[in-house]
Amino acid sequence: MISFVDPERYRLMKATGKLPSPKGVAFAIITLLQRDDFRVAELVRLVQSDPAIAGRLLKFANAAAFGRTRPIVSLQRAIVALGSFKVRDLVIGLSVMHSHKTGQCSEFDYASFWGHSLATGIACQELARFAQISSEDIFTIGLLSRVGELAMASLYPDEYANVLIAVKEMQLDLATLERERFDMDHRQLGATMLAEWGLPDMLIQAAYHQEQPDLAGFPDGSRLQTLTHSLNFACSLAEICMADEEARWSLLPGLLTRAARLGVSGDLLNDTVDRMSRRWREWGATLQVRTQELPPFAEILAASPPSRRVSAAAGGSAPPIPNKQAKRPRRACKCRY
Repeated sequence: MISFVDPERYRLMKATGKLPSPKGVAFAIITLLQRDDFRVAELVRLVQSDPAIAGRLLKFANAAAFGRTRPIVSLQRAIVALGSFKVRDLVIGLSVMHSHKTGQCSEFDYASFWGHSLATGIACQELARFAQISSEDIFTIGLLSRVGELAMASLYPDEYANVLIAVKEMQLDLATLERERFDMDHRQLGATMLAEWGLPDMLIQAAYHQEQPDLAGFPDGSRLQTLTHSLNFACSLAEICMADEEARWSLLPGLLTRAARLGVSGDLLNDTVDRMSRRWREWGATLQVRTQELPPFAEILAASPPSRRVSAAAGGSAPPIPNKQAKRPRRACKCRY
């Protein structure tokens, strides 16, 4: 069950003009697709009016997941291949990213937020066949799954900065502290925004519950349960991408547990992570989002802990290898281990 923000309170939030929202072409597409009598030709004209969006849609339509041997060069064919509502959702995600790469909250790392969000979206695409959903649908929800945090930073920049400081310094739970300070949390606000933008209910459910998928209460083996766990695993993969070497090691136990639950292991896991990392850097260059190089995943798994290597080089004794219960620094992603 999703707990949405009270409608009247949300209306007042929107009235401030501070909430992240789709702009320009994206907003026009949302309006167009609310009509029962819209035509694909109208959608094509709207997308053509923004060359950057048009180019990115063509790139999506030509992604390997579609299995086509001949590239799509016609925007109309790309839109037909993707489907009008997938085009809408993709454009919403890209528009929100483009319009909110910076902001007023001093403790909110906007560059890391979008680097992590893009990595989550790309990881979601790689997991689409496990999640039993189209790669474009799951990319969009991966990209926007944490949009509630961005919205909190936009609405309450100073107050939210204090919340983020408290989370970091006292190892507090972000959502709990948000509810204490604002009488709502980022999951509620994010779900309310995604619902207003017209994203499918199943995707909103997955985004709302992905931080603690085992508490969602979805039937075992259901499509929604699998999608939620896939999104949670994608978030964990994004953490690996964003982390430095030492932090990355401490994240591995949780990642491997998630992978095993979805049946992603061995060479399949190595190939998935390496392909996702490569595509993340490619899309980061296209969208001007910060990324970083990641060693081959097999090398990450085979390497000894950084602290052990340092101790060995210094001639000292090595500390124990971190395990799943080891305390780790709280990072931007709210994945639960």
